[in-house]
Amino acid sequence: MAQKLYIFGIGGTGSRVIKALTMLFAAGCRLENGFDTVVPVIIDPDTGNGDLSRTKDILRLYQQVRNQVDHPDDFFGQEVKTIHELADHSAGINPDFFQFRLNGVDGNSFRKYIGFEELGDNPEAGEDDRNFIRLLWSEANLDADISVGFKGNPHMGSVVLNQFTSSDDFIRFGQTFSPGDAIFIINSIFGGTGAAGFPLLLKNLRGNSEIPHRVHVKDAPIGGITYLPYFALNRQDEINSESFEEKAKIALDYYNRTIIGQNRINALYLIGNRGNTNVIPYAVGGKEQKNNAHFLELAGALAVLDFCKNRDLHGVSGGKAVNGTRVKEYGIENETETITFGDLNLDDVKKLSGPLTKYRLFTGYLEKGLPRALGVSRWTRSNIRLVPSSNNSVLDRSYFSSVEYNLQVKAFNALFDEWIREMGENKPSFIPFREMTADTALNLVRNSAPKGNLSFRALDVWNCRLIARDDLRAPVGMKHSTLIRLFGLSTEKVLTKKELIIR
Repeated sequence: MAQKLYIFGIGGTGSRVIKALTMLFAAGCRLENGFDTVVPVIIDPDTGNGDLSRTKDILRLYQQVRNQVDHPDDFFGQEVKTIHELADHSAGINPDFFQFRLNGVDGNSFRKYIGFEELGDNPEAGEDDRNFIRLLWSEANLDADISVGFKGNPHMGSVVLNQFTSSDDFIRFGQTFSPGDAIFIINSIFGGTGAAGFPLLLKNLRGNSEIPHRVHVKDAPIGGITYLPYFALNRQDEINSESFEEKAKIALDYYNRTIIGQNRINALYLIGNRGNTNVIPYAVGGKEQKNNAHFLELAGALAVLDFCKNRDLHGVSGGKAVNGTRVKEYGIENETETITFGDLNLDDVKKLSGPLTKYRLFTGYLEKGLPRALGVSRWTRSNIRLVPSSNNSVLDRSYFSSVEYNLQVKAFNALFDEWIREMGENKPSFIPFREMTADTALNLVRNSAPKGNLSFRALDVWNCRLIARDDLRAPVGMKHSTLIRLFGLSTEKVLTKKELIIR
């Protein structure tokens, strides 16, 4: 039976982990145990957040490419849909539908949101509500602009985020939820949006009687990953990164008592970088908050794959995990500031080595190898017969100059390469690949030394051999089918022969 995994990404960290997971799906990673559809749900009041915007753009491009591939079974193999698509049975792509909308936050202060000015302020008449509110929130809290998030204040976030459980989006979530579906939640514990949203969301998933299909939701397997501090800010202001660790300790104690201790979640993954030296530019929110991709966000994506793989984590009865809450921490084999495939544990290497190396060779070829091959190598030429009984190649100049190729495949690949590059520029850095040139392309994996010709020539040879296969012919309307399926096969052939994929 088809099963769905709903992934709730809360705040900026949630968006960045969903971005990393989408990149893994593009490279050929898929969920196990029958989870055929992923439904990303981003919860963030900061609608102009740079990380959020980039993630929604990546999800849009992923869908556009995948929707034009006939039965994708390698690159872009994992189905990704919005709740609106499921609820309305629509095939339309709208990246805004990946985000739960919060009402009343745009351009509002927290003071205005809670209706502070309408509260009583006459102690003699027994109306002292304003002073009571001042016991809970400072004047700075009340004056804060909540349209850019909660600036590390979960006691503000818990009030604002409480509304999403009564929203149309949350109702659609319940309506589309089926037996066998599961949920995964992503948050950071040291900020405002994520720290507040995680326990609030979990409480409603396990106990909100107003959710459609509440019985299925209440007893669904739920996993989550919570981020401990893994970066600092280059200056301190409204948001003070010097307080991140203390906030994380307080929040962890609360999680231990109310979530782990009460078995409200099946698996909780914890990840952070204690004593980290990763310093990022200060930004309150908005488009300026566009942090470079980080290896720990890729590790968070691996947690999602692990949760789906391990069925023993999934038992639930009466809203509680049957086998208790399993707590997992992430670690690497070698303590280093420059991580390569060889520094990861063997399970992670097996998950990442093949897909990421294949897709990196794919993007590198289209950027640096295709200009030499286009119109020269047989797999890119029309008006010739490649082999008897085959048709002319659909991957000719007209395809590679098409709007669809340039605004979808090429645009997505640019974001993939940007993601890889940014992880290499962060601390600790993740640098599994060398710089690629047309003549040294197959020398791309660090700490490997393949023999023989290292140019793109082997990829061209395999493309010419494979292009005539009947299953690579593009059905009508499936513009990217031949390209995506062809390179899924040819990169596998070339990298396997060069022993560059760890199985």
